[in-house]
Amino acid sequence: MNEIQKLSERLPAMNEIQKLTERLPGLVDKKMRIWIQDQAEDAEPQAAPMVERPLAKWEISEEGEHVRLYFNPCHFLAIPIASGSVTLKSEAEEVLLTAEDGRGKLLYKVLFSEQ
Repeated sequence: MNEIQKLSERLPAMNEIQKLTERLPGLVDKKMRIWIQDQAEDAEPQAAPMVERPLAKWEISEEGEHVRLYFNPCHFLAIPIASGSVTLKSEAEEVLLTAEDGRGKLLYKVLFSEQ
């Protein structure tokens, strides 16, 4: 596969990443509800519980492969944005980020809201 084909396959994800970087500054100090689902064939049958944390700050990793969502100055969740599908949907006062990690077989869902 040549570089142009690789880039064209990533264009939809790149558009979502652009939307993400435009939207995240306005979500700082909002509450995040985080779900991580293991999609591997040998995954545990019971899903991990939802976790609530505030969004203190965010950044794109140096390699551009992850978005880091910080809970405080030191602790963060790194969500892959370059290796799978990424979607960002807004509805009323909520924003839902969904990212699929094809390599790790994980599905990330982060709901940003006021409450």
